[in-house]
Amino acid sequence: MKKKILFICTYNAIRSQMAEGYMRAKYGDQYEVFSGGIEKGQVHPKAIVVMKEIGIDISGHRSKLIDEFYGTDIDIVVTVCDSAKATCPFFPGAKEEIHQSFSDPAAFTGSDEEIWAGFRHVRDEITRWIDAKFGNAPASLNTEPLKQENANLPQNQDLLVELTDTTWEETIEKQTRPVVVMFYSPSCPFCRQIEPYVVNYAREFHETIVFGHLNVLTNMSIIERYGIRQTPTFKIFCSGKPVFEMVGAIFPAMLKKMLDVVRDHGKECTSGSTAIDFENLITDTGMEKRV
Repeated sequence: MKKKILFICTYNAIRSQMAEGYMRAKYGDQYEVFSGGIEKGQVHPKAIVVMKEIGIDISGHRSKLIDEFYGTDIDIVVTVCDSAKATCPFFPGAKEEIHQSFSDPAAFTGSDEEIWAGFRHVRDEITRWIDAKFGNAPASLNTEPLKQENANLPQNQDLLVELTDTTWEETIEKQTRPVVVMFYSPSCPFCRQIEPYVVNYAREFHETIVFGHLNVLTNMSIIERYGIRQTPTFKIFCSGKPVFEMVGAIFPAMLKKMLDVVRDHGKECTSGSTAIDFENLITDTGMEKRV
């Protein structure tokens, strides 16, 4: 019989999700692994990305309340943040309780690069602690080769360039490759949801397409110039000219199909400074062409 282990943090958004994903991937042959929160939140997009970097996919996870696990014969409860420990000092029926607090990446401030580094630091702290605490269980996953493999790829801040009014001309208008720009707002929930997919696509297409994102709240001159009215908006540029856009709650598969077209026809677009004929190349609904 596998032991049941439940990781708890306040919103079941980052730390407990990372712990659940890593524990299941590496020690899933010995444990049934779950995670929950004191309050219901949403799995953080950056948590999904940094776990993907070590070969673990938590994109299908959802935020859950610990109430779901009452009466399920949990063997081990691990609280991974102080607020969860204070709010939930004991879990009914648990045979063992462990408290190991980690910093909250959602509270990190600084540059985008510094925040990404903070998420990776917490991820690595969690995985090291799990290995030290439960490492006597046979490992079913070795993440070290994956880390080494990803070390040769561009980092996220290089893949998805943060654009501003001052860097726009050099990055977009003088670019010789096609550029895909995601116009976003920090308060836009769908922007947060789709960002991990954009980062993954940027990694996949980085040799042929430049990816950037721009905060609509702090770069008003660019927003007014291109008539951005909704977030997220994805706009394609060829030789500095906007040739196509997708607006609103776009399915990742639709975005991926557009990127396939850009990759296959990007040279034609940039060399001739003419728009790709997306209307004939893409047949999915929900796309709008504006030249």
